[in-house]
Amino acid sequence: MAFDRKDGFYRQAKREGKRSRATYKIEELDSRFRVFKKGQKILELGAAPGGWMEYIAKRVGKSGSVLGLDLQTITDLPSPPCKTLVADILNPETGALIDALVNPPFDGAVSDLAPNLTGIKATDQANSIAILEIALELVKERLANGGFFICKVFQGNELKPFQLQLKSDFAKVTLAKPKASRKTSTEIYLVATGYKKQHLTKVTSNSNKVQ
Repeated sequence: MAFDRKDGFYRQAKREGKRSRATYKIEELDSRFRVFKKGQKILELGAAPGGWMEYIAKRVGKSGSVLGLDLQTITDLPSPPCKTLVADILNPETGALIDALVNPPFDGAVSDLAPNLTGIKATDQANSIAILEIALELVKERLANGGFFICKVFQGNELKPFQLQLKSDFAKVTLAKPKASRKTSTEIYLVATGYKKQHLTKVTSNSNKVQ
């Protein structure tokens, strides 16, 4: 049975002028974990259409910075604090592009990345984790000590190993399913806080800036 795309959260988003229902997901996660604060630098991966960025921008204020990366162009966001970058996290040059726009470290990173879905749960989850593992390395190189990482994953056999991987790098890792996630969806969010920045080579962003 197909899901009802135009459910209550979809209609609420349209009524309130939100870019998508996803706005309510990050709002609920922030309400629960209180991760965003004034003046922070935040990196978002998979940022289109920009609903999360709009919410985060209000939380960090003009003294903060929100850099959203996606394969699609995102428009009409408040600047400051928002900046956008059209790039692919699979491209090895993307890290340098990030550093050229916002000098790390970031106080937190969020990811709503998802692969092109096949409808085969095991395949979709494996592809999702593969992308997240690349995203995690990109984030860890640019995350401040004590920082946080919130990411969407799909439930399945691949989830536990990735969760354990996060636990080796962060003080606390919690699973959360926002109410705005469709009931039929296997998506769930990992909220990792208290980043332990040991054993990592410091990013020398000045030397990586794009001329």
